[in-house]
Amino acid sequence: MSSQFKIQCIQGKLDAVTKKWWLYLLLLLLFFIPTYASNPYDPRQSVDLIGAVLSAPLINAFPIVMPLAKLIPVVLIVGLLAYGNKARRAFNAYVALLYLALAFLQTAAVTDTYGLVVITGNLALLLIVALAWGWEAVAERNDFGTRQRPLWRWWVAPLAVVSLLAPVDTRSMSPDFGLVRLLTNEAGLTCCMMTPVVLAVLTFFHPTVNPAVLRVTSFAGLLLGAVNMLVWFVVEPWGWWMGVLHIPLVVISVYAFVLAHVRAAGVARDAGQHRPRIRANESRRLG
Repeated sequence: MSSQFKIQCIQGKLDAVTKKWWLYLLLLLLFFIPTYASNPYDPRQSVDLIGAVLSAPLINAFPIVMPLAKLIPVVLIVGLLAYGNKARRAFNAYVALLYLALAFLQTAAVTDTYGLVVITGNLALLLIVALAWGWEAVAERNDFGTRQRPLWRWWVAPLAVVSLLAPVDTRSMSPDFGLVRLLTNEAGLTCCMMTPVVLAVLTFFHPTVNPAVLRVTSFAGLLLGAVNMLVWFVVEPWGWWMGVLHIPLVVISVYAFVLAHVRAAGVARDAGQHRPRIRANESRRLG
């Protein structure tokens, strides 16, 4: 059995599983696993606990990497647009490593009050996304060929740019359009800002992308986006600008999730229409 045949078999199973409704119910349940803290805490303090992590995650300990985390995806995306599949392996590997780093470093923090805190639900969800991209790095089912794309596909680009730049002062949650801040803030190392960028690429090249990866990544974006809408527009409305900056995450995630499943339904419908013709042709040959 060749390696390519094994890859096709595994990919077929992943495509089938990511069409099942129960997978998304399972991901939803995983997302709401209680937060872990090394020190005891009152469950009513869960929101404060999550806020403590998101305000000072472990990944913020590497500020020197933040400008690079904005530059690298830009270079890779330009590479995809200019050279197509020659840049595919680098893009897939970078996204897989990014989500793996975010899973462990953006979901955890060491706090004075609660000790080590881990947002377990986010950790589980991001690990699954990282595994999906790790598989794509091996299978290489994304086809980023340099063929011409419809102009309307570019509508996601402005939203992705807003997410990558993330003009916000995270201390006051107020707008900050300073050039230095735009180029050096932590957006390139945050799931909520990078997921719209990644999904923008996949939707631009759709339908020649890995459908399983598109579905899993967009659903993770949906969950994170919905929670942030609730937090920044309902629970903590003083941070409304942060809610505004999460709108690209919600919009592109919904678009990508619907796009992936509508395409899957269309393919299945086409297959169903062709099946009677194939059977008819076979019966004629037998006759």
